[in-house]
Amino acid sequence: MERASLPVQRKVFGWILRVTGWILRLAGSLAVLFSGQRVKTLSATTNMPGYQGLPWYVLLLIYLGVMVGGVAVLVLSLLMGRRARVHTARIVASTSSLLPGSYVLYLRPFTQDLTSSGIAPAAENDNAFNNPARTITRSGRTYEERLGRMFRRFGPLIAVGRPGEQLPGGSGARRTYLPLDDWKDTVGELIDNARLVILGAGPGPGTVWEYVEILRRRDPSRLVVLVTDEAEYQRFKTSTIAEAEGVLYELKHKYGDFWQPPILPDLPSPVNPKAIRVFYFKAMVYFTAGWEPHLAHFDRSAVQSNNPRRVAKYFTQRLHPVLTHISQGTQAPARGNLESRSE
Repeated sequence: MERASLPVQRKVFGWILRVTGWILRLAGSLAVLFSGQRVKTLSATTNMPGYQGLPWYVLLLIYLGVMVGGVAVLVLSLLMGRRARVHTARIVASTSSLLPGSYVLYLRPFTQDLTSSGIAPAAENDNAFNNPARTITRSGRTYEERLGRMFRRFGPLIAVGRPGEQLPGGSGARRTYLPLDDWKDTVGELIDNARLVILGAGPGPGTVWEYVEILRRRDPSRLVVLVTDEAEYQRFKTSTIAEAEGVLYELKHKYGDFWQPPILPDLPSPVNPKAIRVFYFKAMVYFTAGWEPHLAHFDRSAVQSNNPRRVAKYFTQRLHPVLTHISQGTQAPARGNLESRSE
């Protein structure tokens, strides 16, 4: 059985990047704060009696240049931090080291790694000039890392890595790499043993097969369908209906003669369709008895504020039914923790 090669990480280099990123973040924030304060007092300084320094417009250009440079350094520090965490992310060398019920399995189209590895933008009123302390301490977490934190009470996030990738596609989940010629059997075992499965909705054949495989193998309370792109979700809905028809006899034997595959709900229209800001996580679908789907919709335009606390409160309230339902339907493993070997 041929296994996919593991990524080659440079952990020391990753830690150097991480430390350097924090230093640059501090330097960039101070540069923006310093130049901003100088611009504010520029008029009073150049109009002082006896002032013989540079003309005000030259000073303005210098200070604006420092400010732009500081912002660029801040962006660079966040990118360095993201790169550093990829180099230090844990890799599960063998799926046999994963204890049943000890982890959350994260399945998704590999193309979603490109977007989920992005860094969530700061709030409009959170910048180095208005709030330098928040800018310096900003986590810079990627969307995948945020997903792992949302569901961490159920165990660490485990994702199947893209075969042949030189570095892990993200740092929020620990990645494992499967046999090239027998990946379906291994994914099936991972589904069987996961405490929870999060499935990123996408129309690819592999993702659709994984969805139907979960219908065949697991209890409804163990699945959450994650929606990050509405168009892909709509195609996913159509594809899953057709795929489930292929094993409908088996599914009816398990759930009853009158059982039908779940029809995933449509996403409601946003409160303000012209809103510029949107959540990366658009919705989550969870299931009750008989695979009845329920939708938790995250509509950024429904929050009439840019206050980070209000936005976070809205998202937490919408997420609460999902987490509560999963907690009621799953139980933590009786003994043991996740055991994995890092490469």
